Amino acid sequence: MALGGGISSPTAIQSRPDSPNFIQIASKNSSLILSWDSKQIERWLADHKLEKYGPLLAEQCITSGALLLQLTEDHFKEMGVTIIGHRLAFVNAIDKLRMEAGFLPSAKFGNVGYLLEELECVRSRRCLHRYPKRIILVRHAQSQGNVDNSVYSHTPDAKLQITAKGRIQAKEAGQILKELLGSESLGFYVSPFVRSKQTYEEIRTAFTDDQVLFWREDPRIREQEWGNFQTPEDMPRVMAERRSIGAFYYRFPTGESGADVYDRVSNFLESLYRDMEKGKCGENAVIVSHGLFCRLFLTRFYRWPVDFFHRLWNFKNCEFAVMELQSEGWYKLITELMMDPA
Repeated sequence: MALGGGISSPTAIQSRPDSPNFIQIASKNSSLILSWDSKQIERWLADHKLEKYGPLLAEQCITSGALLLQLTEDHFKEMGVTIIGHRLAFVNAIDKLRMEAGFLPSAKFGNVGYLLEELECVRSRRCLHRYPKRIILVRHAQSQGNVDNSVYSHTPDAKLQITAKGRIQAKEAGQILKELLGSESLGFYVSPFVRSKQTYEEIRTAFTDDQVLFWREDPRIREQEWGNFQTPEDMPRVMAERRSIGAFYYRFPTGESGADVYDRVSNFLESLYRDMEKGKCGENAVIVSHGLFCRLFLTRFYRWPVDFFHRLWNFKNCEFAVMELQSEGWYKLITELMMDPA
């Protein structure tokens, strides 16, 4: 699954006592494939253009689906399948069959990390029907700080409010989202900063109470910490240093680096994934946050390199990015981002 990083420990996994070569996750297809007979195995071989090996499997008493699912590449070597391409074809076809039946071959996974990743992929595919159709990132509306930088010297960043123009921007953003989502359900994750909560409140007016499943304040999606207060005379030097070092690595005095925010994104994603798998987000997950956070969310989610992040332009006020779920289980970014040339 191309959902970004993070591998959760597998849950509800049972070892089958009658077969040490399997780890099983419940599947309605399990009993069907396990009960295959010789004729069904022959049809399966023909589907994969491996019918010439039918007599060989019969000679080795591979006459049931349960036995077929246990075969590994080593078995085919022992049986005398000398053509490497055919052995690989067998292994890939059986692995696919195992996945359909809800099994993973433990013999293949000496690397526990790889096993956990494969289990996560299986679990995620089974939860696709619960995933939101879209993940939408929204930057807050125009704030006092966007109009007058001097306010940062005497007002805490978290307490800056949106302007009158910002309220109009947020309402318009709500209407655009309403046109996109129609009557679909949605859940909101909102930064605790006042400007983000005010942006959410204006966007929220475009939707009915039945549509909005929840709104949740989450401190992990707050703005990058630039320090408690910004001294106007120091900021030209600070910003020059930041440009020299790069927004990802530069740490503001008494504040955070972009890398710190990236780590917060990773932590938040773990919670978001759990909500998605449980179907808590509804049809759309909307994240109302800040420009840098939105860029780092995309960078983390799609595992873009740091140099690529540095080329991304900041979102405009109330600009948003839409990620749509594809049938294969990954999210496609359908919003064109502004960025510097390579």
